[in-house]
Amino acid sequence: MVYQIQFEKEIPAATLRRFLQDSYGIAPGGVYVGRIADRQVDDPRPVAMFTPPDHDEEFGWVLVGDTELADATGQDELELAVALARAFGVRAVVDDGSLYPDRWRLVSTDGSSGLVLTDEDAAADGSLRIVHALEPIAGEPDLTVVRPSGGADD
Repeated sequence: MVYQIQFEKEIPAATLRRFLQDSYGIAPGGVYVGRIADRQVDDPRPVAMFTPPDHDEEFGWVLVGDTELADATGQDELELAVALARAFGVRAVVDDGSLYPDRWRLVSTDGSSGLVLTDEDAAADGSLRIVHALEPIAGEPDLTVVRPSGGADD
């Protein structure tokens, strides 16, 4: 999987499909919206899938895709997350590329991004709840910053 972008709240399906079509030429039928378990085995393979959370989870809406989505957008995961966060005014998180399962890159609604730490207990229940930032994020001035060395910035 090349992309796994998790959104803080729902993006209306028709609006997401229209944006992906207008911006990247992805046909609306190429974007599956719904639970993976609800897809029929013989359904055409989508370019991207947008799935809702199982419960009322923070960052529970997930956009996934692989090389077809990468080819269509010409963007990496973070670049696409930034474009979608700006377009829809919704925060997103993407993997930070580290080995730490509780570290993510938060993308703010203005497109700025930075590393954040999530609650391990909430993650065990399937929810990504941000505890604090590990570096300042321009679009998140109210998010407490605790640097890995242990110092805090407000």
